[in-house]
Amino acid sequence: FALGACASAPAYSPAQSANGVGYTDQRIENDRFRVSYRGASRMSSADVQDYALMRAAQVTLDNGGDWFEIINADTDADAKRRYNTEYGYDTQYVVQRSCGIAGCSNRLVPITVRTEYETVEMRTVYEHAMEFRIGRGVKRSGAPMVYDARDTFGTISARLG
Repeated sequence: FALGACASAPAYSPAQSANGVGYTDQRIENDRFRVSYRGASRMSSADVQDYALMRAAQVTLDNGGDWFEIINADTDADAKRRYNTEYGYDTQYVVQRSCGIAGCSNRLVPITVRTEYETVEMRTVYEHAMEFRIGRGVKRSGAPMVYDARDTFGTISARLG
């Protein structure tokens, strides 16, 4: 079940470095975990939160749980500027004046001019982290942040596909 979701959603994979795209998870206690998901620069905050929620559901299922309760969650935004400089060559024309015994004449002479184009692109990278507790059996009722692990994983993986 989990492998199928990984194959269909390449963005859902472990982070390869500290600032890499993907998820990380850590066991805090026997039934408490912390997961985080760092998105790519073109991913929305909502998508990053969904990937973190999907990871929490998968960790719950992998550890024999049926549901999980989010204890706390936080989303960070890291805005970065990307500078790009491109160089090229353009042809421009200058007027060349020639004077002699019979008078003066003008003609257009092509010259090659080096050009430089600079662009600045703003990118925001979101990272969502959450701490949660795994539960087994009947889902706790009345708690606002309690999710059925199987339903949550299936719904999100189908949507993000």
